[in-house]
Amino acid sequence: MSNEIKKLPEIITPSNKEVIIIGEVDNGEVKPVTIELLGAGRDLANKLSGILSCTLCGFNLGDLPKKLISYGADIVYVADDPLLKNYQTLTYRRVLIDFLSGFTLPPHIVLLGSTTTGRDLAPRLAAYFETGLTADCTELDIGPYEHTNKMDPEKVGLYPGCLYAIRPSFGESLKARILGPWKNPQMATVRPGIMLPLQIDNNRKGEIKKLSVNLHPEDYRSELIEVVHKINKSVNLAEADVIVSGGFGLGRAEGFELIKELADCFENSATGASRKVVDTGWIPYQYQIGQTGKTVRPKVYIACGISGAIQHRVGMSKSGLIIAINKDPDAPVFKFAHHGIVGDLYQIIPELIKQFKSNKLQLIKKEEEKLIA
Repeated sequence: MSNEIKKLPEIITPSNKEVIIIGEVDNGEVKPVTIELLGAGRDLANKLSGILSCTLCGFNLGDLPKKLISYGADIVYVADDPLLKNYQTLTYRRVLIDFLSGFTLPPHIVLLGSTTTGRDLAPRLAAYFETGLTADCTELDIGPYEHTNKMDPEKVGLYPGCLYAIRPSFGESLKARILGPWKNPQMATVRPGIMLPLQIDNNRKGEIKKLSVNLHPEDYRSELIEVVHKINKSVNLAEADVIVSGGFGLGRAEGFELIKELADCFENSATGASRKVVDTGWIPYQYQIGQTGKTVRPKVYIACGISGAIQHRVGMSKSGLIIAINKDPDAPVFKFAHHGIVGDLYQIIPELIKQFKSNKLQLIKKEEEKLIA
């Protein structure tokens, strides 16, 4: 071989420049992570000068495929069948493997959410196609990769348009860029609440294609008995506009009563927590925000008694407005908070609650006066 680096165009060609989002439906609605992935996928597809598509499996999907087009998809592949009413590992695996195997060349990129469904399904698809998979990504990009290690001479060359799957590593202190250029599809799962969705455009045009459903006897090895939807508004962190979180600085479990009272001052609010208080047993795991908890993006995030360790920061740093309350002026949280209050939270939070409630009463009185007038 000459000293010139050879180009390996067979990895990505004009015929397989497709970014595919594996969509999710829950209780008759498209999951927010699917809309978020379409926003990220649109950027990748544009950099590839390729196509952004999305799959949707379920039953009685109605106008949901059109909604995905409004959020950026060029093509929506739909498998609408009574056998797919509820997610089951083997049935959904079969439909998606049949779909992806139908391409002349494997599509370049396949993305899923780091949800219960995505984490179950993604490794099964990757194993079938014997390709790589990066989990829990927080960033995605497209770029070239030049392989020069002559231990694998057949892999030496320039790989254009590789998926850069970026995720935190070493306790969130570093970012790892992970590539799998050797084989398509290049796959990744992405944390919910991280990527920005596109603005909805109901005039956007796209194509809806029907997928066939051909299940095998071995796809029925497991049986779904019941689907239980547990609704708890106080822990609906993903959709809350305002989140008030408590940390170890509360000093005691009873401090969360104050945190919840502050959260109740806002519409569509929720209570959150840091990992340390969850590990201590002050509050259940479903409230935890951070690397090993939930990733959120509320309009307002109020961190009370939270030091701001990077493990927590990764779960809430994309919030619209971050307000920190901490008695330690050197707490790391003040380095990334938009506004900070240094002091005893047991003095500050009651005063905030008092002011919020007072303002709310004044607004109610003004509305009543308008009605009387």
